[in-house]
Amino acid sequence: MRTVYIIDSNYPKDHYVDRADGPIAQQILKALGIRADLRMALDREYFKKAVTRATAAGCDVLHISCHGDKDGVGLCNDDPDNEEAPQGYEWEEFVGLFQGKYEPPEALVMSACCGAASGLGHAFAKAKKRPSIIIGSRDKRFAADYVAAWSLLYRAFKRSGIHQEVAQEVLEAICAVVDKNFRYLRWSDEKQRYLQYPSAGKLYEVREKKKKAK
Repeated sequence: MRTVYIIDSNYPKDHYVDRADGPIAQQILKALGIRADLRMALDREYFKKAVTRATAAGCDVLHISCHGDKDGVGLCNDDPDNEEAPQGYEWEEFVGLFQGKYEPPEALVMSACCGAASGLGHAFAKAKKRPSIIIGSRDKRFAADYVAAWSLLYRAFKRSGIHQEVAQEVLEAICAVVDKNFRYLRWSDEKQRYLQYPSAGKLYEVREKKKKAK
C-alpha cells in the first residue's frame, strides 16, 4: 500500500473538542510509514473537490471521516437540529461523486456511523464505478472505536497489502477487540453485488488458550 487519502468533514464541535478522527488517522498512518494526505472539506463543494482530487491522485485507500446514518453522510456545515440547514449526501448522490473520469480507490474506509450500511453497497452496485472493498460499521459507534479499528486495519494493509484474505483476517480481529458491528463489503463480479464479511449473525470473541497439563 502506497497512499491513503483522508477527507475529514466532521462537525465543528468535533474539531473543537479534538474528537475528529481524520487528523488522528493521519498520525497513525505516518507512524506506520504510510503516506497520508489529509484534506478538510467544510461543505459540499469542497467535499466533491476532495473526492475528485483523491481519485485523480490514484490513492490506494480513500478514508472518509464524518458523521453518518443508514441513509447517507453528514458534512461539516450540517446542522442536524435544523432541517433548513445545508445537508450532506444521501448514498446515491454520494456514489455519484465517484463516477467521474478517474477510477475509484481499491478500498473505501468509511469512518462514519453506518458507514458500511447496506444502502451504500446497493447504491454502488447500481453504478459503473465502485471500490472493490468498503470497510466501516453498520451502526453508530464512538470515535474511539474507529481509531482503534483503523490502527488494526492499516497495520494489516501495510504488512500484507489490500487483499480479500487480509481484510477478512483483520475484520475478525476488529470484531473481537473493538466491536462486532464492524464489517467489510467486497464486490463480486460473479454475483454482481457486494458480499459482506463477517456474515450476519457471526460473532467473534477473544478466548484465552488453555494451558496443557504437564
